[in-house]
Amino acid sequence: MPTHPFARTGRPRHGDVLTPAEWEVLGGVRDGLSNGEIALRRGCSLETVRFHLRNLREKLDLKSRDALRSFPGRPAPERKQAREATSHRLLEQIPLVQVRDMAHSLAFYRDALGFELVSCWPEGNDEPPGWAALAAGAARMMLRQGHPRRAVDHGPGRAGTVIMNFYVDGVDALHKSLVEAGHRCGEVHALFYGAREFDLLDPDGNELAIVEFAASTPTYLASEPRRKS
Repeated sequence: MPTHPFARTGRPRHGDVLTPAEWEVLGGVRDGLSNGEIALRRGCSLETVRFHLRNLREKLDLKSRDALRSFPGRPAPERKQAREATSHRLLEQIPLVQVRDMAHSLAFYRDALGFELVSCWPEGNDEPPGWAALAAGAARMMLRQGHPRRAVDHGPGRAGTVIMNFYVDGVDALHKSLVEAGHRCGEVHALFYGAREFDLLDPDGNELAIVEFAASTPTYLASEPRRKS
């Protein structure tokens, strides 16, 4: 039975899911470079590039070069991890829908409402993804089957769950201010693809996910996201 994509919750060895060298090689793949061109850029051997690519595929569970190119994660630079955060800024809000059957839900939003799949993880295999980002006109939404840190209750008669994802700059500062004000917040967690987030409950018990990406904006948050063929 295939492992669910959200089953891996172990702490990365280097404080990040990938080493700095692996992020550099992944950057070359994203730039469309061949292995030889990546080796020239980094000043290393072709075998070293192949070694890093093998590690990338194993760590991220991505089998193809196209899947590596589309991986949404970014490195966690020291300037955002180590500095004392004093402020925050809200950037974007996108609903995240917790689904029972990803294949069925993808078909519904595509066929009934005209959404397009713009990003997913994992990709490049025969199994439905565990996470997907969709777009239609100016509308954005995400679907998720499973949870990276806890079990999801989909018992008989239970409706689907919509979580509001708020993308911010300054997640630590916002978390600190909310805790000091007495709001119900979870701890800040580092996710395997480079984001850091915490859960927050509003006065009615609705779940909000407060998310900060370490570096550049992922494709599914862009104003004109790259459509998948």
